[in-house]
Amino acid sequence: MTIQRSTATEGLVRELERRIQSGELQAQERLPGEAALAKEYGVSRPIVREALGYLRERGYLYTINGSGTFVRHPDAQTVSSVIERHLLFSDNHNITVAHLYQARTAIEVTSARLAATEACDEDITALDGFLSEMEQQQGDRDRYAAADMGFHIRLAEASGNPLLPGLLAPLARTIITGMVETHANPTGVPSGLAMHARILDRVRAGDPQGAAEAMAQHLQESESIFPQQLLEPAE
Repeated sequence: MTIQRSTATEGLVRELERRIQSGELQAQERLPGEAALAKEYGVSRPIVREALGYLRERGYLYTINGSGTFVRHPDAQTVSSVIERHLLFSDNHNITVAHLYQARTAIEVTSARLAATEACDEDITALDGFLSEMEQQQGDRDRYAAADMGFHIRLAEASGNPLLPGLLAPLARTIITGMVETHANPTGVPSGLAMHARILDRVRAGDPQGAAEAMAQHLQESESIFPQQLLEPAE
């Protein structure tokens, strides 16, 4: 298969990514060398090298010096790391609070719905612990925020879908900063405690729709007090 030169790097990345995702290239399988790949796809070795670098960054490949480059099927941790690097190093001046909460809603409402049927006793106990920590640390904004975020991550883990916590974790840095900034808001902590308790109650009761609705309401209230300036470009 020959890749058109005008989009050679992108085309090679897409083709190798497709072969990995489809299972044509198996996990731990050793890739042919750069020269062989260049010949197979009709591109130069520098283009092959650049494409392989992109795929390593995305978690699809890893290289062992002296042994070669091997296929990796990305797990949740890899996905999370890739997304976090993208957020840290990309131009995110166009990311708004609305964008953040659209992403949180997509991830966390689904997490709550699934957790209501998938959570085990250990998950419920852990969520109870985070809620208790929030109640005890109301006067300490940093510890309160850490417990709050811990509740959300553990709820995503309780969903039974290993990708959901991996998608939420890269947003944690921004979310926690917002939590700390809004801690002094007179409605923030009381509302947060009440909504977390309601979410946990619906998860404990095995009520997927109720858990999803409680999470959606919580995120709406959280968005309304999230500091806009955190996502505004620096002057």
